[in-house]
Amino acid sequence: MRTLFIADLHLSEQHPEISNAFFSFLKNETADVDALYILGDLFEVWIGDDEHTPLMDKVAERLSDYARMSQAKIYYLHGNRDFMIGKRYAMQASMVLLQEHCGIDLYGENVLIMHGHTLCLADKNYQKMRTVIHNPCLQFIFNLMPLSVRKKIGWKIRSASKSKKVYKDKNTMAVTQSEVLRLLEKHQADTLIHGHTHQAAKHLFTLSGKPATRFDVGDWSANFSFIEAQKNKTELIIRPIDYYSV
Repeated sequence: MRTLFIADLHLSEQHPEISNAFFSFLKNETADVDALYILGDLFEVWIGDDEHTPLMDKVAERLSDYARMSQAKIYYLHGNRDFMIGKRYAMQASMVLLQEHCGIDLYGENVLIMHGHTLCLADKNYQKMRTVIHNPCLQFIFNLMPLSVRKKIGWKIRSASKSKKVYKDKNTMAVTQSEVLRLLEKHQADTLIHGHTHQAAKHLFTLSGKPATRFDVGDWSANFSFIEAQKNKTELIIRPIDYYSV
């Protein structure tokens, strides 16, 4: 049996090749799967469960089909782009919502999973913005706004974020190792799996004198990547975006 982890697909109508790759992934990766963990930013932007686009509904349909065909559980951790995904859409897509930092039992090993945006402490502008947009009162007010207004706000925030990201260097976007160590110790884990940085890699280090591992799942663009965990074996897999259609 195996457990799969993906993150940072940033699905949108502007990039149908990524959506098609995701649907092919769901069609082909059903055998012997215990669970599929989506570690945030499945969508490019999310402004409320009351929005219904053909892509959103198709993703929910394909995820529900996957859960039924594979008999696997689907778990979702919010990202920094789609943190407004709520219980309504989660139910539609047969997903179980998890807390921001979540410890799981992965074939007898305690593993910490998260989106990864809270690890990038050098990105001070984002961390300041995060404290604002995650304010429950502001989220409540935002959800009361008409859908058309929320759409405009959502895409303005995304456009501004894209332009700022061009000027961020790798050090700013990289995780802060001291925060990695702190959270692993807090959750009594020696393996961390996350996304957000779009830098697929396996990092080995020591934690309290013992071996520890951090897996960065990576994003979906020219290639797609995922983590495949089995008993006594966890690996990062990177494939061309058109892998299943070749």
